[in-house]
Amino acid sequence: MASNIRIPSELYEELRQIRLSLECEYQSAAPAMQDLATVAFRHFIDDWNNPKKRESLLAELLENRKKARTNMGKTKSNVSSG
Repeated sequence: MASNIRIPSELYEELRQIRLSLECEYQSAAPAMQDLATVAFRHFIDDWNNPKKRESLLAELLENRKKARTNMGKTKSNVSSG
């Protein structure tokens, strides 16, 4: 079952910039945002299935979760300042 996910606006903006640069070069054959996300998720799954990469990936995931929980309930301006 497909699902929507949320990503930080700055990460989305980086993906959008990649997509725009590809669109300039490949016009209608350029990958869509969905293509970028699919490839990124495929790489994530490949890294997760690689025992040499899993430990560092898990550490990064736990750190990201910790930051997200710390920022819960803060306004955007409060998050930016500290």
